[in-house]
Amino acid sequence: MRVRTYSHAQRVQTAYYARQLPAGATVSDPFSVDPIRRSGTVVAVCLAVVVSAAVTGDDLGTAILLSVGWIAAIGLVFCVPILIWSAIEEGIAIVRRRIHPPLEELDLSPRVLHILHRHGFETIVAVERADDVHLMTLSNLDARDLHQIRRAISLWKYARWQERGFPASGMP
Repeated sequence: MRVRTYSHAQRVQTAYYARQLPAGATVSDPFSVDPIRRSGTVVAVCLAVVVSAAVTGDDLGTAILLSVGWIAAIGLVFCVPILIWSAIEEGIAIVRRRIHPPLEELDLSPRVLHILHRHGFETIVAVERADDVHLMTLSNLDARDLHQIRRAISLWKYARWQERGFPASGMP
């Protein structure tokens, strides 16, 4: 069996492209990671170019618009919708996490988190509503893990009760 060796340049190029592409993708997408920051930066730079052309004199403004203004216009056309869409998606995700908190907010071991995720439990409410018999039927979950889950949910509810200022009506 022959072992293939790579040059330093091949390793660097492979590492560069591996960082650029998300898992399973074949085309590099500049907005796949942190789209709000990236599209917001492009929109801000494009607006700066267009505004600087409008603020400066007629001849200089015309020269700016003819040289790079068209690129700024294209950047605005493509990136403003991405910015708006990404901001809406992030807002929805924040509201969804507030209404249905994910399991990661509980102080559970990675093993128990993995078991719960593997069996379709994504939110704290879903695990809280499941009865003990159902949870005990999950593979690789024992009584000690069930106790850890119930304790973590109780502590999480108590912390939320403390954040609300200990109201008498919402005691955990």
